[in-house]
Amino acid sequence: MEEFLYEGVDKEGNELKDTVEAKNERQALILLRRRKIKISKIKLDAKPLFASKKVKGAELMQVTKKMSSMVKAGLPVVETIEILKGQAKSYGMKYVLKTIHRDLNSGSTISEAFAKHPKVFDNIYLNIIAAGEESGMLDDFLEKLAEMMEKRDKIAKGLRKAFTYPTIVIVIALGISIFMLIKVIPIFQEMYGGMGVELPQFTQVLINMSEFLRNPSQGGTMFVSIIAFFVIFNLALKRITAFRRIFHKLCLRLPLFGELIMKSTFSRLSLVMSNLMRAGVPILQVLEIGTNVSTNLPIKDALSRVKSDVLSGKELSALFARDKIFPTELSQLVSVGEKTGNVDEMLNSIATYYEEEFDVSVATLSAAIEPLMIVLVGGIVAGLLLGMYLPIFNAGALFGA
Repeated sequence: MEEFLYEGVDKEGNELKDTVEAKNERQALILLRRRKIKISKIKLDAKPLFASKKVKGAELMQVTKKMSSMVKAGLPVVETIEILKGQAKSYGMKYVLKTIHRDLNSGSTISEAFAKHPKVFDNIYLNIIAAGEESGMLDDFLEKLAEMMEKRDKIAKGLRKAFTYPTIVIVIALGISIFMLIKVIPIFQEMYGGMGVELPQFTQVLINMSEFLRNPSQGGTMFVSIIAFFVIFNLALKRITAFRRIFHKLCLRLPLFGELIMKSTFSRLSLVMSNLMRAGVPILQVLEIGTNVSTNLPIKDALSRVKSDVLSGKELSALFARDKIFPTELSQLVSVGEKTGNVDEMLNSIATYYEEEFDVSVATLSAAIEPLMIVLVGGIVAGLLLGMYLPIFNAGALFGA
């Protein structure tokens, strides 16, 4: 089956711009005439050469925000999806919205139509959509969903910002060091060799390092070993659960960065649980989804323990307080929510609190790391240059004596 883009006018005089599936253009025209649509233009909607059905998170967030605004303004969901389908930028998003639009026109419910795309819409998204549809407050739930996605995106960007800068600077520092050791130091080595002067120990160490890196059997082997190490490390991280658990535990204990990971994780978790509970999702399902949302294995394991023990009748706050991996504020505020009957609001407060703490931590870390990185790069370059000029300084001192 092919897909054809057409423009035309229906029997009521409304202008149409949509797609129709058919074996060929002739069959497409027959189908449209049966619907009493007068066609002014029709053409094959060719699939892009490198088209992918994958949908990026940023585009999904934008579509959700637009959908929330349109539904809140009173536009029917079918018409909303039709408009969004025409505005979609990527082939993947366009394909998903087109399929949803077709399913809605075929009589599927909103949640059923969205549930056919689990790779695009996760459990959180689908549960909130279903709750909004059942309660008749889809506009409110879509608004909350859009806000949640925006906050999650903000946290993800904050984490990327915190880790990207030091990583780039360290790579640059290593690149400069290797370049100087391989290209610059041999020039000085040749010059000092012709002079026949005795080299200081630090200069000799740098020359030895340069010779090591330039030797294919030594430096080449080292580079291959480093690449092999990272490949094996990534494979182990993906395939060996015990290794991944140890690595995730170490990440939580990292100076500065460990606290950042904790705050971002609990902010995201509290936000998800708050929205799901507000949507009327049962607590067991909330904890199940929360467990799946968490990417850090120690936190995931702790949530699994809470989920297993919640059936015993214990209060959620007591279960959070029992496990040391959960911060004290989490159990205390959940306890207040249980007493007042507003656990979802308390979880939302926790999410806001950790989001603010996370923003402060990112700003503080960025302010502290930038000068440290500049000093690191400057120190490496200065150390290499000093090592190369030491023999000249020593010779000058001897002549001066």
